[in-house]
Parts: sequence; C-alpha cells; structure tokens
Amino acid sequence: MKSKKIISISIIGILFIACCCISCKKRESERLEILIQNETDSIIHVKLFPKKIMTSNIYPMCEGCGGIETEFNLHAPNDRLNDNKRTLFLSSDLSVKPYTLATIAFDSIHISLTNKDNVIIKFTHDNITGYSENIFTENSTWDFKIIEGNEQTMFKKNPVRFYQYSFLILKDKIIINNNKDE
Repeated sequence: MKSKKIISISIIGILFIACCCISCKKRESERLEILIQNETDSIIHVKLFPKKIMTSNIYPMCEGCGGIETEFNLHAPNDRLNDNKRTLFLSSDLSVKPYTLATIAFDSIHISLTNKDNVIIKFTHDNITGYSENIFTENSTWDFKIIEGNEQTMFKKNPVRFYQYSFLILKDKIIINNNKDE
C-alpha cells in the first residue's frame, strides 16, 4: 500500500516537472512591421494621420497595442543620435503587403524638412505631392530586412522575428515645387 502511494506521488511529481518544462519552452513569435526611414542629409518632421486615434496625438501602433505619438522628427542617418527611423505599425499577419498595412493604418502622412509648418511631402491614398513614390501604392519601393531579437516578459525572454519593411525618404526622390501659386 505504501509503495503504491510512493509510486503515485512520484508519477505526479514527474508530471508536474514535465508540465513546468513544457510551459517554460521558448515560443518564437513573428511580426511584420512597417517603418519610415530618413535617408536625407537633414532632419525631417513626420506627421501621421491615423485612422484610429486614442487621444489628440497618440494612436495605437497595432491591434490591441498601446499608443505612440503622431508627430516626431527623424534625424539624418549620419547624425550621431542615430534616430533616423521609426516603426509606424505592427501586424501579426505576415501575408499583408506593407503598402496595404499603411493604407489600413493611416489616412495620410505629411513630411516637412526642418520647419514643421512647411509641409513639402503629402502621401494620401489617392494622391502624392512632393515625392516620386506613394507609400500607399503597390508600386512603392520598400527596403526589407528580417531582424531577430527577444521580447521580454515578466520571467523570461521570448524570441521574436520581425519582418521589417522600411519606406525610405531619399533626397533625390523629393520633388520641390517652387511655384507658389498653388
């Protein structure tokens, strides 16, 4: 009788240890993210017009996420701050195209050089002003990278793979219109 009790306690102990080991297993998650990246030689000011807004200047950067600001500056790539790109939106749907995700998340995006009141680039779903490509269209050019990293939880780090699509703001694609009559 005593040996049966010891065997059943041992089995329960082994099952408990096995459950703990299985629950502690690292789960790799994958996310698609779109970024905007400054590749000019000066600071640019970006203003986003998201479809969903939390407060006057905060929007959710993914479904169910916390918010980030709708206005920010991106420094030049050679600037010592190395702050020339920003994530615009994240998705767990890896099959969505970056221009489609931009269309889902935003109504328009405005970009100014140095003076944030002097908008020179406007991206909308139907139109583009001041740039040779539209972030919302299929024929836009995106820089693609896969980034491996870790996501910190309370007790452990989980591996995460980001499929990053960056829309580059390049100096030679900016169209300066000197006609002030418009």
